[in-house]
This record gives sequence, structure tokens and C-alpha cells, in this order.
Amino acid sequence: MSTIDLHIHTSYSDGKYSPEELLSHAVKIGLQTIAFTDHDNANGFRHALPLAQRYGIELIPAIEFTCRWPLYDMDDDIDLLGYFIDVDEPDFQAFEDLVMQDAFTRIEARCAHLTEIGYPLSLEDVLCENPNYASGLYTILAIQRKGYADSWSEAIRILETSRPHAQPCGCSVFQAIEQIHRVGGVTILAHPITMTHKRPERLSADQLASLVEMGLDGLEVYHPRLNEEDRTYFLQLARHFDLLVSGGSDEHGWSSGLTRMGTQQVTPEMLEALRSRHLERKAQTSPGRPGDDKTGAQKVSFTQKWGF
Repeated sequence: MSTIDLHIHTSYSDGKYSPEELLSHAVKIGLQTIAFTDHDNANGFRHALPLAQRYGIELIPAIEFTCRWPLYDMDDDIDLLGYFIDVDEPDFQAFEDLVMQDAFTRIEARCAHLTEIGYPLSLEDVLCENPNYASGLYTILAIQRKGYADSWSEAIRILETSRPHAQPCGCSVFQAIEQIHRVGGVTILAHPITMTHKRPERLSADQLASLVEMGLDGLEVYHPRLNEEDRTYFLQLARHFDLLVSGGSDEHGWSSGLTRMGTQQVTPEMLEALRSRHLERKAQTSPGRPGDDKTGAQKVSFTQKWGF
């Protein structure tokens, strides 16, 4: 067991357990540093920070943005982790709101298609499962609750019929990198072995090069879905591109409780490398420095550079 887990989801996105339950379990299994990496929002961190401080656990401000990658011909989104972000920065909060609203809009469009083909479903039905977040997971649960499917697999099959009608993710990976960097954060590509919904697909060196050009800081090499061969491959890529390495359990808690928390070998050296990069970036982007770009989220649209 490691004392560090940098990829955990709470009920503020698609995790089963509340921040309080996760912190209690972290104490139980001896974790000292964790990150709540909820999709498209940092509300789990905001909610849990006072309790984490009372428990003596370092809770790193983090997020996992769901992004579109225009330069990669794929029909799925990719996930970008951001660590040591300034969650109180107003423009970053506005960007969170923008991305969250986009997620709600995309689920609403899929619900509209399901309704058209005989499975009446609304965004409100999905939010009944979790008012904090709208996702495919909660749509599947809503399909089951409405009695349209007798099994999880059947509910997935029904949801998948709406995939061709799903709207593309509004946030591009470049915009997510830009926003995370702007508030002093460090960007890590999550689980680089699962790049499409159809099958596992390794990130190639050419694909990674395009992300490095955009400013990517590192790779999540230590993840449950990566085997030893995968880890060796991505460690080699990380060395080649001089990238940071990170990891975490990606615990959601749905299939087998909280058995994955703390199981990935994330070392203190990895954590300190992330922290050092954050401190360097924070010094470079502190207010008042010549050349600072303080363009905020209010001016961000989903059609900027790399956002087409």
C-alpha cells in the first residue's frame, strides 16, 4: 500500500461515496496525501478541506476535465488531470461552471434521443441519481430506475444507441491545459491506455508529442488499467519527453467498495516533483509580473485556438 493516492472520485461527480466517507477510509488505511479529482469541478475538495485538515491528511486541490482532442481522430473524450490548482480564482471557477453546463447539455441531448426512440428520459431524471453531476453513469442508473432495463449491460446497450447523437465535448484539451496552467496547476494525462471507448488503445509517441506541444506536464503511469508492460512503455515516453509521472487508484467505489484506494505505487518523489512544478508555475504567473496573461474564463469560448 502507498500512503499517496492522487486520483479519487467523490459523489460530487461520478464517485459513489461522499468526501467525508472517503476521508474516513483514507485515515483507516493509512493514506497521508490524497486528491479528489472529480470530473469538471473541484467542489469535493472545497467541501472536504476543513475535515481533511482536522484528520491531518494533505488534500491536494485537483480536478479532472473531460476534454475533446481535435488533433486526434477519435469519437471519445479524453481526461486531463489538474493538480495544485487555485480553486478560489474567480475566472477558473467560471470556467468550471462553463464546462459543467456543457456536460449537462450533452446529457440532455442524449436523453432527448432516448425519448425519441421510446425510452422517455429527461435531464431531471438523471439528476435524481445525483444532483451534483450529470454523466453516462447516472444516465444508466436512471434507465434502470425507470424500468427500461433489467440489467446493467442492457442499460448500457440502450444508452449506447444515443452515442451517435451525442454532442461533442465543448472543452478542448488545449483550453483545459491553458486554464489549469493559468492558476498555477500541473497537467497530467489520465489513464493513457484507455483512449477510446471501443477498446484499450495506447497513446502513441506522435500523439503525445502534440499534447506536449500544447503544454502537457506529465502522464498518469500508475493506474489500475495499466499492466507492467504498459507502465514500462509510458515510463519510456515520459523520459523521452521529459514529463512528470503520477498515479492513483481512480477509485469510484461502485463495483467493489473502496478496495482500490492506495493500491498504486505513487512515491513521495513523484508528489514532490508535481509540487515543485506547481511552485515554479505559480512564481511565473503571480499577479503583477510583466507579460502575465490574465485572460479569464469569462472571455473563453469553446471555439478558441485548438478548440475547433
